[in-house]
Amino acid sequence: MLAHPEQFSRLIDGPERIRESVQISKPITGCPDGITKTVWDVLTRSAQLNPNGQLFGESVNGRHVYTTYREGVEEATIIGSAILASMTKLHSTNKLIGIAGIHSRNYMHTMHGISGFDLTTVPLYHQSKLETLCDIIDNCKLEIIFCENAKRAEGFLSSKTPERLQSMKLLIILDHSTTSQKHDDVEILSFDEFKEIGKRNKRNPIKPKPETIYVICHTSGTTGRPKGVEMSHGSLLAAVSGIFTSWTIAYKWKFGQEDTYFSFLSLAHIYEHLMQTLAIYFGGKIGIYNGNAATLIPQIQALQPTIVSLVPRLLNKLYEAVHNGVAKKGFIARKLFEYAKKTKARQLQNGVLRYDTFFDKIVFKKLKLMLGGKIKVLTTGGAPVTKEVKTFTRYAYGCPLVEGYGQTECSAAGTLTLPWDTTYGNVGGPAPWSQVKLVDVPEKNYLAMNDEGEVCFKGAALMTGYFQDPELTAKTIDSEGWLHTGDIGKWLPTGALQIIDRKNEMFKLCQGDFVSPIQIEAIYANSPLITQIYVTGNTERSFLVGIVVLDLPRFKQLPSVKTLEGKGEAIEVIMEKKEVKDAVIVELNKYAKENGLQTIELIRNVHLTLQEFSEENGLVTSTLKNRRKILEDYFAPQIAKMYKEIESL
Repeated sequence: MLAHPEQFSRLIDGPERIRESVQISKPITGCPDGITKTVWDVLTRSAQLNPNGQLFGESVNGRHVYTTYREGVEEATIIGSAILASMTKLHSTNKLIGIAGIHSRNYMHTMHGISGFDLTTVPLYHQSKLETLCDIIDNCKLEIIFCENAKRAEGFLSSKTPERLQSMKLLIILDHSTTSQKHDDVEILSFDEFKEIGKRNKRNPIKPKPETIYVICHTSGTTGRPKGVEMSHGSLLAAVSGIFTSWTIAYKWKFGQEDTYFSFLSLAHIYEHLMQTLAIYFGGKIGIYNGNAATLIPQIQALQPTIVSLVPRLLNKLYEAVHNGVAKKGFIARKLFEYAKKTKARQLQNGVLRYDTFFDKIVFKKLKLMLGGKIKVLTTGGAPVTKEVKTFTRYAYGCPLVEGYGQTECSAAGTLTLPWDTTYGNVGGPAPWSQVKLVDVPEKNYLAMNDEGEVCFKGAALMTGYFQDPELTAKTIDSEGWLHTGDIGKWLPTGALQIIDRKNEMFKLCQGDFVSPIQIEAIYANSPLITQIYVTGNTERSFLVGIVVLDLPRFKQLPSVKTLEGKGEAIEVIMEKKEVKDAVIVELNKYAKENGLQTIELIRNVHLTLQEFSEENGLVTSTLKNRRKILEDYFAPQIAKMYKEIESL
């Protein structure tokens, strides 16, 4: 049983109403051991403590095969040596090294090889459009790029023109695939060939400094071109230490060499760097996702991890999968499950979080086993989690759910929910590294004196700046060192932070009401009838409309759809029929009202589609957030048509 705290943050004396974590006496700036200063230090420290411990593991014939910590350091040293030798050959002084694609053991060894030789990793997200990746390569003038396979390398080679990718000189293929494609100005090597260069030119690592840029993560945000967020070793370790302190020093959770982290998220995201570095600091092992989303749950079962990090969208899918399975069971099993849910939810409302009740042992044990049976903590971040899903996740899988809030610019974890927290509607209190304050947004009547305003962070885990963009950096981090997030927050009586709005993404309807489309979408998106939604409005009209990506099997269960399919109508034709759209609107708005949306926030018309919003088609960011301006332009004809179909303002 976990105790419930009375406060999540403390108020510091002064006019700015700054808050800090209650878990520490003052904000931390680095690792508690006082010696570990860089990501390379984290790896070598654990290698010294446990040289034969398992480090990075890939699935081979259904089981994970690992390199040890000693082997990991050796591999990184060989790869780093090869990079320096190649830079000498190319007469290169550019310390930025690209890695493109989904992560693997070779990817991770390479990343640490870059780190250990005072160089900087530039991850190139595997789901980004080729055009976006080429923009990053050109902006960073990357000369050496590691590619997960030959297909990725061929994409870059085909894109090289006199105006494009002129800096690119060397491609290394991380897997065993090969290509016959050639280019006069670009050398292509297999990973084994590249490592041979390192073995012939092996040298000692060049230890980075805490202020050395460890990684440049590109975040497109919801609009505009990719922004390169420069994160130093010291900043990332401050964020890592924030979680370490929150979990193991303040809370007394025990983590160590016996722990396993399931590495699912892309290393193009700072969130994954944060969690991997934390696992290595513990001395634990990292089991790597094999890239097949259809077998995600079996992979987790086989690995039996103790730490799993999932974005809210996957928590939603997990929730749906569990409930779809229960729906197929007999009457008694379904009733027992519902009663167990109500009982556990009632316990949470009363501030009780425990995993040793009758229902844990009888009803929810199978769900814990579904995730391997050894899980200690689930973490999530990057987007809001609905109350229904968050409540269920907290009790159903036999472990607490910890939610982080922040941005790439503050290492993803500026606030943390506490392991024992049972409340909803907040993102916890300041992480042990951070100070948080709210700043007036008078145009929206949010005032810091009322504990409402734009969320700002200060502390050791902030980015150094945006790559080659001092103007944007100055707009984002003010002269006093405060990072302005653009999110509107509210302090709750417990000292927890609630995110209530976006500074620039609300819009006004013609009757004068402001609505927040992101908050509205977060509710609708959890309806089982759909997979994604984009909600928009018009200042000359009084209502909202939505672009809805359907869950096809659920859509086909609607009575009106069944009837039309029975008459031989094609699904594309059915989606255009008014009676079908009306049925979808009724279902969605019933769900939305049940989950707290007001009448003004409900959609009045929809455009139905089966086309997913993806990073590849440019409609969402790499963290699956809607790119609002691009969606607005892309669906402009459909939006205009939806408004034309309804005559009233």
